[in-house]
Amino acid sequence: MARNALRKTSLESMEAEIESLLKTLETLKHDASDESHKTIKAIRGNAENALKHSRSVLSDAYDEVKTRTRQTGLATRDYAQEHPWTAAGVAVGALGLLAAYLLTKRN
Repeated sequence: MARNALRKTSLESMEAEIESLLKTLETLKHDASDESHKTIKAIRGNAENALKHSRSVLSDAYDEVKTRTRQTGLATRDYAQEHPWTAAGVAVGALGLLAAYLLTKRN
């Protein structure tokens, strides 16, 4: 009879340990989940800030390239109007170089 009482006490002790372990695991899961959410929110915030900064930098660079391209086009047009024979010579020379390159590459 004492043996049954020891078994019962041992089983109750094991059940209590298992319940304690389950509670600890649930708490750990909840804490880890909260930390994960905080970490994800922080990472998401950092990514959004980096994206906004990148868009701003790219927008500025695009505006700069657009302005310089327009200025270069206008300068080229003005030069071609002021020096038509020189512009025609450069164009013919460029076409000759392109044709020579294509012919040598073909062979």
